[in-house]
Amino acid sequence: MSEPIGSVFERLGGTVIDPAMVVPSALPLDLCGESVRARLCVFTDHANRDMALRPDLTLPVALHEIEARKQGAAAGEQVYRYNARAFRQPLIEDEPLEFLQVGFERFGSPRTPIIDAEAYVLVSEAAMAAGARNGVARFGDLGILPAFIDALDISPTMNAGLRRAFREQGGVQAILERANRPQESFAAQLVGLDREVVKTKVAEHMAARNLHHFADRTADEVIDRLMEQARDLGSAALPEQAVETLDAVLALVCPPSEAGGLLLAIARRVGIEPRVREMIEMVEQRWAFIAERAPHFLEGAEFSPAFGRRFTYYDGFVFEIGEAGDRALRPFGAGGRYDSLLSDLSRGEVCATAIGGVVRPDRLEQAKTGKDMS
Repeated sequence: MSEPIGSVFERLGGTVIDPAMVVPSALPLDLCGESVRARLCVFTDHANRDMALRPDLTLPVALHEIEARKQGAAAGEQVYRYNARAFRQPLIEDEPLEFLQVGFERFGSPRTPIIDAEAYVLVSEAAMAAGARNGVARFGDLGILPAFIDALDISPTMNAGLRRAFREQGGVQAILERANRPQESFAAQLVGLDREVVKTKVAEHMAARNLHHFADRTADEVIDRLMEQARDLGSAALPEQAVETLDAVLALVCPPSEAGGLLLAIARRVGIEPRVREMIEMVEQRWAFIAERAPHFLEGAEFSPAFGRRFTYYDGFVFEIGEAGDRALRPFGAGGRYDSLLSDLSRGEVCATAIGGVVRPDRLEQAKTGKDMS
């Protein structure tokens, strides 16, 4: 089944690659947070380093591209295509630990709505070429909420806290809830305290509740996170208007054709339309191209600024194609933009735009036949 998928991606040209099978386990953890820890296939190598089998192809391909650009072997736009195995602990019972991914990664291309839309067009056409007919698309844009955060009257420290929280599942919502009910937050008791005092209070808090461990986190990691939350709370209270606006953006779920108009209405209510207009126009242009070029899987499609890939290095347009209902966690096609990844991995030495897309043939076979995997 992977042959017709790969033949669609061949239109991009580029280089076929099978990158490193293992990566330092700290990389996906640093990029994606604790939510990915339980899904990694980890081991200790001969040098006592914690390593992981590649959880997807994007990360090792990005590492390859960084080295190529450092050595002068790559510049400008580079495209890589692959038909290779990835390894993740199953999220759902009876899913395989080892599976095939057929996809592409595109570095250094212009950051435009058309390039974004082309990624979806390719993935949807590849799925169709392999026989998929039953599916529905979900879209998001992880640049929308940061654009609204920047446009609102929020202190620099709180702005930074919200941006930091946006990389964690539910992080922004947690800050908004604490802003509405600060007295109910344990972190509120830590505002202005130094680390040693915080450490003591955490120990007392746990002892009072007969708690003895931090799950997969170390004590230092827990204290660091609580101190971040305390700094966010102590910087300045979020204006009520800002809380309501960000709540409205996060709560938005709509047909993609309505996304631009609804985001514009939210912005107009608080007088920030000029500051977010460019972002909203990109959303509308992208959708117009997708609707014209790739109508597959769009019946019942949804758009939400809160929708994002589970690998949280994505920072712009994102999409998944899968079956509706209880099978929504098993997309057979997915992709998105991750412009900050090369810079993050190389500590600023290499910067280039990046977008990719992938199809999973094992899940696509289920969409084609309609059989249940569980």
